[in-house]
Amino acid sequence: MEADLTSEFAKLAPWIFQFRIGGADYGGTVSAVGDVRVEQFFQFAPHAATILELGALEGAQTFILAERPGVKKVVAVEGREMNLRKAQFVQKLLRVENVEFAQANLEEADLSAFGKFDAVFCCGLLYHLPKPWELIQRLPSVAPLLFLWTAYAAENGSVELPNGLRGKIQTEGGSEEPLSGLSSTATWLTLGSLIGLLTANGYKSVHVIHNDPAHVNGPTVTIGAALG
Repeated sequence: MEADLTSEFAKLAPWIFQFRIGGADYGGTVSAVGDVRVEQFFQFAPHAATILELGALEGAQTFILAERPGVKKVVAVEGREMNLRKAQFVQKLLRVENVEFAQANLEEADLSAFGKFDAVFCCGLLYHLPKPWELIQRLPSVAPLLFLWTAYAAENGSVELPNGLRGKIQTEGGSEEPLSGLSSTATWLTLGSLIGLLTANGYKSVHVIHNDPAHVNGPTVTIGAALG
């Protein structure tokens, strides 16, 4: 069985995340087990029974969200077909029934097509978008709560962007790089612009859960935002 699974995982390589199945580890080298952001999400949205996850990659965080008692459904949206194939492969192995995976380009997707949710879980996506403000504008229509983890631009070196925002333009790896956005460039907003953008789109409560300006890959922030 273990040899067969190793072969099946190899057919879908390369993998980013590691999955434990039947007491053995398969896939990549990064484990999502114990990801503090998942715990922070449930502290922020303890009664979330339906969750929209944006940028699911191979489903590592998806399955951890779905196994939490009280979670009835997770709809996990991902832009790359290959990532979805991997996620659905693992889903069958783990026999996870309360997850639905969907493919969509989150630069432009109509999020309302996926339905209404208690909360949005958006980790590692926003800073890969060329126009992150467009996604933020679409979020209030699908859920009252938003949990967001993203890189942001330091004020020093930032430039003026549309709609009075500030930030910087980053080069992305494009469609062939699994950890990049789908476009060739992305926009990192400054923290002030990001908070202002959330407020301008109806989030009455915007709480910085954790700010890490010294993160190895650039400043990052975890935010919980609520419409009510």
